[in-house]
Amino acid sequence: MKTRTFFFNESSKKGNIKKTLGDSAKELEEYIETITKMKSGNKIGYFQFQYQDTYYKFYIMPKIYRVEEQECDNCIAYQQQFINFFKHYYRLVAKYNIDKYSDELGGNISDSSYRSKDSVKELASDDLNDVDDFIVHNYNDALSVIESFFIKHKKQLLIEQKFQSQSIKNKLDIRRNIVEPNKSNVHQTKKLPMIYSNIAVIAMEVLSYFVNVKIKNFSDTDKSRVLQRKVNKIQNSLNQKFSNSYDLSFKIKEILLRKTSKLFDKNNEYGLLYKALLKLSGKEHYYNGSVYREIVKEDKMISLFFQPEKLYEWIVYDKLVESREFDKVLKDGKDDIKLPFQLEPAYDENKTYSSEPDLVIIKDGKKYPIDAKWKVLKTKNASFDNDIAKLRRDAKIRGVNKGYLIYPKIDENSKFQLNTEYKYDFDDFVFELRVVNTIKVY
Repeated sequence: MKTRTFFFNESSKKGNIKKTLGDSAKELEEYIETITKMKSGNKIGYFQFQYQDTYYKFYIMPKIYRVEEQECDNCIAYQQQFINFFKHYYRLVAKYNIDKYSDELGGNISDSSYRSKDSVKELASDDLNDVDDFIVHNYNDALSVIESFFIKHKKQLLIEQKFQSQSIKNKLDIRRNIVEPNKSNVHQTKKLPMIYSNIAVIAMEVLSYFVNVKIKNFSDTDKSRVLQRKVNKIQNSLNQKFSNSYDLSFKIKEILLRKTSKLFDKNNEYGLLYKALLKLSGKEHYYNGSVYREIVKEDKMISLFFQPEKLYEWIVYDKLVESREFDKVLKDGKDDIKLPFQLEPAYDENKTYSSEPDLVIIKDGKKYPIDAKWKVLKTKNASFDNDIAKLRRDAKIRGVNKGYLIYPKIDENSKFQLNTEYKYDFDDFVFELRVVNTIKVY
């Protein structure tokens, strides 16, 4: 089995990917379609799949790294850049428990298994330089979610059982008593509790599929064995606890149907279980917030993807907290920083608007808005002006005349100066531009 590895920029278009793949593009059309749909959702990540006798690996690189789009099996520097950025997630989720606040990273990376200090230390160490290690942790996390759910999950179904007896102890079966010529016994019915769970049936099918299809994507057999042992443990537990007495059936293709997903609408715990099952069945590509859309069926694809701008907001928050430059740092989603406002005269009396900057810093009792822009700071254009207009509004609503725009990188040819207060000559509003990269604050 040979391996082909490709690197693409976050802004790369479908046509660029096809051009780089050359003659292979036509036969890989369905895989390219899935990857470009993830990219159009502002996601970066890693995609691995097997086609015929070849393993294909695609890296969609964060825009802070400008890479030459190419096939390159020995581009260790590119791989390390991707992994270094990716490690921020595990470091920050352990430090701030990101998933507690929202599912805002909008991807398929998980975090419940990364809260222990030992696990975080391992994932953040320089020793990890293989994306497969993160995928193994990702699958382990999904398995842990399933295992934890069914330890607590107890579901009983009352089954009606018919019987006859000389004494009356339960509900009479009137119809059978009328037609029964033998009146020595009285026909009755009773309801007996039986341990039963549709969700357990679905989980067992997904686990079986995961073992027979997904695990085989790992060329490293030791990693496969680790996952295999954990799956076996969960399967044995489910088989003992939920015997499928009524020959219930479930097919893996049904996992995206509404009749299946609605079983998991009960609460957040059920929702997390559903995402874990999607991940193990290779359908995590279809998850987007609370909506599941089927794109195309690639059973042998493995992926790690997420929205980098959401992760970057947490990186900025962490850097500002550590800098101790401000009295307090508040983050949207984590803290209550939303402020309502209305348009005057009223455009719609029933409509209330809200000011929601990414972050708010408090200095000397005043609250200043910050927007973390996942862009490379280049020139003053229409997009930049729109960012300033929003920042100005967020500042004025809070009774201040200053705000901050923070970027991960500044273009080497940009005419902007960092840590400089800018203002337009027609207004007293001041904005300051800063760069917070993934290493230090400038």
